[in-house]
Amino acid sequence: MVHRFHVGDTSHHPQAWEIYREMDQLASRIKEMGYIPDTDFVLHDVEEEQKKQFLFQHSEKIAVAYGIISTTPLKPIRIFKNLRVCGDCHTVMKYISMATGTEIVVRDSNRFHHMKNGECSCKDYW
Repeated sequence: MVHRFHVGDTSHHPQAWEIYREMDQLASRIKEMGYIPDTDFVLHDVEEEQKKQFLFQHSEKIAVAYGIISTTPLKPIRIFKNLRVCGDCHTVMKYISMATGTEIVVRDSNRFHHMKNGECSCKDYW
């Protein structure tokens, strides 16, 4: 089944509440593992805390949270993106793959990224 997500746009999705709850839980887990939000990827002129919130509204993060609540634990999550994945999303996907044991495959405009056990097939060259 295919689902489409846009930046910050899950309010129209029937499982929006569950998706954001999962995103909050994932954020807490990966922060405990050492993840630090890279707000350099937020181009808006806003306060640092607002930038951190904006980072978790990226469509690929919403998609992976939906994938986790919608699939069986060992089934890979596949995400297709029309733009390049930002560096913070790349880092988050690696952390989530390590935290959940889920393989995450992201196809951006340049390449496939196969995240598994906290590592990416691109060797962080994206």
